[in-house]
Amino acid sequence: MLYRLLKIPARIALPFYCNHLHVSHPHAVKMKGPLLIACNHPNTFVDAIVLATIFKKPIISLARGDSFKNNFSVKVLKSLNILPVYRQTDDPGKLHENYETFAQCREIFKNNGIVLMFSEGLSINEWKLRSLKKGTARLAFSAWEEGIDLTVMPVGINYSSFDTIGKNIHVNFGNPFTWKDLDCAPASGHSIL
Repeated sequence: MLYRLLKIPARIALPFYCNHLHVSHPHAVKMKGPLLIACNHPNTFVDAIVLATIFKKPIISLARGDSFKNNFSVKVLKSLNILPVYRQTDDPGKLHENYETFAQCREIFKNNGIVLMFSEGLSINEWKLRSLKKGTARLAFSAWEEGIDLTVMPVGINYSSFDTIGKNIHVNFGNPFTWKDLDCAPASGHSIL
């Protein structure tokens, strides 16, 4: 509910926040699910806001699990379409909770929804792509193993500046792919997790 209420003011505010928003392949923002957006993460929560603002359909974002500290933050974040994902560096004791988040993501995919995952696993203001974590591949393969016809869309976001208002933002959509485009196929009944 909160997600829908805030999307309208976010769309209105975006032109004031940036001078120019360039979207390569603008037709990509009309894509429907099941879709997994695999994106870099150079500018913390701004990356998710930009994508949620330009996509036609609602997006469920995955965010650091340590943000889900208490019942209030859990309610607020979930109302913003944000689910927790835990990293080894944050709290190794909570890594098992990722199975529940991934199960929720697969249910979202089964309902033709869209999930946004930041494949670098952390956000640093840098103009380069960092090493990708394995969570994106795990989520995609777990969906394919369940017979979900998931499409993965690589996305790169770049900013002319990280700390000034009036910046230029470039959203570059790569070529979407499914398991049929890979050299391997998910083995039915065999988990790669």
